[in-house]
Amino acid sequence: MEERNTLRMIPKKILVVRFSAMGDIVLTSPVVRMLKLQAGAELHFLTKEIYTELWEANPYISKIYTIKKDIYELLPVLKGENYNAIIDLHANLRSILLSFHLWTIPCYRLKKGSIIRWFYVKTGFKPTVPKHIVSRYLETLSPFSLRYDGRGLDFFIPECDIKIPEEPYIVFVLGAGHFTKRVPVEKWKELASGFKEFTIVLIGGKEELIHGNRLIDQAGPKLMNLCGQLNIAGSAYLMAKAKLIISGDTGMMHIAAALRKPIISIWGGTIPEFGWLPFFPEGMNRNVTVQVKHLSCRPCSRFGRSDCPKKHFRCMYDISVDSIFEHGQILLQNNYS
Repeated sequence: MEERNTLRMIPKKILVVRFSAMGDIVLTSPVVRMLKLQAGAELHFLTKEIYTELWEANPYISKIYTIKKDIYELLPVLKGENYNAIIDLHANLRSILLSFHLWTIPCYRLKKGSIIRWFYVKTGFKPTVPKHIVSRYLETLSPFSLRYDGRGLDFFIPECDIKIPEEPYIVFVLGAGHFTKRVPVEKWKELASGFKEFTIVLIGGKEELIHGNRLIDQAGPKLMNLCGQLNIAGSAYLMAKAKLIISGDTGMMHIAAALRKPIISIWGGTIPEFGWLPFFPEGMNRNVTVQVKHLSCRPCSRFGRSDCPKKHFRCMYDISVDSIFEHGQILLQNNYS
């Protein structure tokens, strides 16, 4: 279904669509902010139920709609909202089907650039450097003549009753959506031994709880394992008070960027050139990217895999812990937090 760019006036009631995943949703926040502050639009956001928490404290969103299984659960309600426009920031079969059923509403759809990334994975030849995904999201607003405000990402943290360490601490983000994005436990252990003067707080899902306990057993008492104990808002609150965030290519990495935190991002099977680097406000870059360059099997996919196709996982095991530690010391000395 083609985009319908017939609307000339800035719409006043808009449905913004992005179903998943955590990081991608956080990266849509500049679009939401600009539509609210520059266009004065009433904004509703459609996503998966598990990601409701990402928007609950956002003052620019008037209403959140969620799906559990498919869009048919919500079609009658959405038709009754009388939207003036749909901003489709997912551009998958499900969102295209949604716009088909709401065919009377002008739809402005993300142009993903997926073919370029697919071509690079398959051939190793990079014909062009893809734009950051935030830039692609912002391009959907070009019919409305809105200007990017340079303010980076937003993430609003609701009130949290979480006890944080009294002494300065660093956050290790253990979890990731795919195996090839996860930093091995052995690497975390080496890193923990390098930052001895800091408490290290481990965050991740319930599946990372065992890995966190293993790290505490091996790396000493200055580690605090909160894997599986915090929701998204709680993890964000913890990161907001930290001195440094060390993370793989994860949604939490993007939340850390939204909080303007110094980040060391570690890249395995995916590559930052695909457009998912931590996105900071204009003139600010608090991210240091660490990766194994010139490894012929990188990237092995666009979004991550459940295993290493070569079975050696060198993209993570060859990561220089000394390099991470050195960059970490520089970021800590700048005292961004």
